[in-house]
Amino acid sequence: MLVLKWLLILICQILLVTNTVGSIGDRSQFYSLCLENCRDNNCDNDDKFKVQPSLSLRLLLWSCKEDCSYKCIWKTVDYFTSHGLKVPQFHGKWPFIRFFGCQEPASVIFSMLNFYAHITMYWKFKRKFQSTYPMFYIWTYFSLIQLILSQYKICIHGWFWSSVFHARDTSFTEVMDYSCAFIMVLTLLYCMLLSTKCKILFNCYITGFLTFVLTMIWWRRNRKKLSYISLIGWFNILTVFVTILEVADFAPIFWIFDAHSLWHASTVPLTILLYRFMMADCSYLNIYYSKLTLDIDHHIH
Repeated sequence: MLVLKWLLILICQILLVTNTVGSIGDRSQFYSLCLENCRDNNCDNDDKFKVQPSLSLRLLLWSCKEDCSYKCIWKTVDYFTSHGLKVPQFHGKWPFIRFFGCQEPASVIFSMLNFYAHITMYWKFKRKFQSTYPMFYIWTYFSLIQLILSQYKICIHGWFWSSVFHARDTSFTEVMDYSCAFIMVLTLLYCMLLSTKCKILFNCYITGFLTFVLTMIWWRRNRKKLSYISLIGWFNILTVFVTILEVADFAPIFWIFDAHSLWHASTVPLTILLYRFMMADCSYLNIYYSKLTLDIDHHIH
């Protein structure tokens, strides 16, 4: 959901797209031979196992080819490190220890924590504020979106797909993770535009940047009058700060915690900060519009 990560990804996709030939790990002869031998010995074809795999692999739909890739990744890592070489990447990613079939266990857990934080804070928001409050439906839309006959929480939906993607990296789960994350950024910008009564033309590739700039300008102009907007100011500042983790690139600590998973962990308290702002904003606007209505009634009569 958070601002600059997806902006950086989109910019990189536009400016840095080129033909890719993989990473040093999956391009190594050792890995290729290991993968070939594993598939010959363990697979009927790319999908089916000769011997039934564990329940966790079956539940998360691991194919035999994918399981062989995982096993050969670690054999290749052992080969590289035993010869004094650096830990290699495979298909652009660091190797992770698989837990219960999940490819990136730390990112899965932290994504689920974000999922839980959004559910908890949304229900606190819904219990505290009625539909008559200003911005109630706009901020509710930030958490909820109606598709056909069902309600899907934008942020909760996004973090759900983040959990699925990190558990099983496939083309489909990757598209769902990235598209849901961009929808969260876009919706946050829409909410802030309405909250500050601003109208602006924007391009989807600079949505995250505009969200940051807009809210920081609003904070600077109103910080003395509205003390609660420091919440959104700190939200933006801390978001930019923790986004540094997305730029960092290092082999996973204990083969579990990489920079991306730590970024997911850091967004959990930011979720609470954002919802505290939402609730304070609704309270203020309710008082403001109530006074405005009283003044209009007074002048009419």
